[in-house]
Amino acid sequence: MGAGKMKQMPLDTLKRLRRHELEVVEKAFGEAVARETAAEAVLSKAHLLLIQEQGLASDPQADDDAVEAFSRWLPVGQRAIADAQELCREAALDRDCLRSALLMAQAALKAVEKLQDKQRLEMNYLALRREQAALDELALRQRADRKST
Repeated sequence: MGAGKMKQMPLDTLKRLRRHELEVVEKAFGEAVARETAAEAVLSKAHLLLIQEQGLASDPQADDDAVEAFSRWLPVGQRAIADAQELCREAALDRDCLRSALLMAQAALKAVEKLQDKQRLEMNYLALRREQAALDELALRQRADRKST
């Protein structure tokens, strides 16, 4: 195995590692987005329930029992909304953190790919120089052979 191939193997390994890390972070980011969407749905449902309960209690045909039931339920509904808002906040923070991790993982993979490209260019350049040196040496030998004959 040539020296160039030996140098390239660690970058190939690093690239596989970076690609795997990116896949793991992409999956976690997708899950975080799904959790955020679910939390927003819970919050919307809690808001909708509050509006419905409030509508029932404020209906002109509602009796005192409906108003009392709403006033007993209201703290429960408000707590559900507050809990859902907290879930949304936590899910958004989680998503933001994972988005940053995703951007870093993408950048790390891109950096390895750039290193590989640079290494490939250097190896091609060295191969061309060796080829040119061999051609120059051949030309010198041919000149020397012509002079000696």
